Amino acid sequence: MNIFCHKCGKKLEVKDEFCQSCGAKVSIDDGNKSLSGHKSLKREDLGKKPWYRALKVISIVIIVIAVLAIGGISWSAKPTKTLDGYNSSIICNNGRSYAPSKNSIYPYSWETELNSSDDKDARILCQYDTLNFYSHSNEFIEKNYTFVPVYNELKYGPWIGYTILAFLILWLLAYLIKIGFFYIAIGEKPKINIS
Repeated sequence: MNIFCHKCGKKLEVKDEFCQSCGAKVSIDDGNKSLSGHKSLKREDLGKKPWYRALKVISIVIIVIAVLAIGGISWSAKPTKTLDGYNSSIICNNGRSYAPSKNSIYPYSWETELNSSDDKDARILCQYDTLNFYSHSNEFIEKNYTFVPVYNELKYGPWIGYTILAFLILWLLAYLIKIGFFYIAIGEKPKINIS
């Protein structure tokens, strides 16, 4: 609300006790007294308030926790090298070739060689061309194959995109909360510059 000098008509600030132009004492009627007595907060004033400093610390802690959570989830969702048991090969010395997963041999995704159990089954498969591993499980068979692993192609594109999107959404939420806080606490309207 604008206040003007009763003597010369110049605009006054709410805090003025005397007119800056003519020096007349400012008299404010009861209707305006409550307005003039109200001290509006500014950003500089907020820094002096303990609750504002506590709120700032809490918000920083929440943002750090959110960033760590997004980072942890993103790291756990990172594409990893996966063995393709259907396109990998067990190439026998006698010329035959088998896909491990099609022949009840399931190597782990990180393996470059078959583990001891799968190795035994691969030797029996190459020697007898059978999936009945139990009937030959007590025999010792020399290594008669070569394992050729094939890994799925790693696709980082979607993972990177989702990670960036998560951080952008976090930044946008923090920015909107900040604007909303200053609007509620001190009545500062957001400045939108469209140019």
